[in-house]
Amino acid sequence: MNTEQNKRNFSLRRVAILVAIGVVAVMLTGIAIDRWRVRNGWCARFYPNGDRKILYGDDCWK
Repeated sequence: MNTEQNKRNFSLRRVAILVAIGVVAVMLTGIAIDRWRVRNGWCARFYPNGDRKILYGDDCWK
C-alpha cells in the first residue's frame, strides 16, 4: 500500500511541475509577443473603463 501511495505522490508532483512549467511558458510567450509588437512600432493601451487606444512609435514606451 505504501508503494501505491508513493506512485500517486510522484504522479501528482509530476503534474504540478508540468503545470508550473506551462504557466511560466505562457507568461514568457506573452511578454515576448508584447515586446516584439512594441519593437515593430505599435501597441495597444487599455483603460479601466474598457476603452482601447492603438499607439504607434515612441508613444508605446510612455
